Amino acid sequence: MRKILLSLTFLFALSTVAALWLTQMNPANFSTLSPAAGGQETGHGQAMVGGDFTLTDQHGKTVSDADFRGKLMLVFFGFTHCPDICPVTTTSLSKTMELLGDKAGSVAPIFISVDPKRDTPDVLKNYFANFDARMVALTGTPQQIEKVADAYKAYYSRTEPPEGEEEGGHGEHGAADDTNYTVDHSGYIYLMSKDGKYIRHFPYDATPQELAQAVSENMQ
Repeated sequence: MRKILLSLTFLFALSTVAALWLTQMNPANFSTLSPAAGGQETGHGQAMVGGDFTLTDQHGKTVSDADFRGKLMLVFFGFTHCPDICPVTTTSLSKTMELLGDKAGSVAPIFISVDPKRDTPDVLKNYFANFDARMVALTGTPQQIEKVADAYKAYYSRTEPPEGEEEGGHGEHGAADDTNYTVDHSGYIYLMSKDGKYIRHFPYDATPQELAQAVSENMQ
């Protein structure tokens, strides 16, 4: 009987530890975020997401988070060579702005590149010419991107192609091509308040209707 009780106690403890570990590993759980990353505190006093940034937009203009005060921000991270997540999100945000109609003037849809090596202002300008003109596309130095990504708890990591699968693996004069890579990244859309504080986040494939409703509910 004692062995059975010990076994049950051990299994209970193991399941508790496993549950706690899964909770911490869930990317949707922001309760463990630290203010050290420069984030803002929510009304629940836990989630710390967002913060100051200074970056460069698709027109070559220096832009800071303070430039968007008084507007709700829809922020997402990506890169122009992204084959799937980013086109879906950018299209969705463009349609969201259309759905908002006259309210759209109070919203800033913001794309922040996690690929500053390739995503120059000119590249961003050409890419976003195909989407809503109110989209703000931002890039910067690797250090600036790292800082803002940390503040928003956004994950990204450069991934090299498998050996032997490089397309055009050498550039001019036989030099190795350092532009043939991809970037793994998280795919959240962050809704930030008019004073730059975190409200909530959405998956990258949230519908324009879902986004427009959430924005409208937080206009005041």
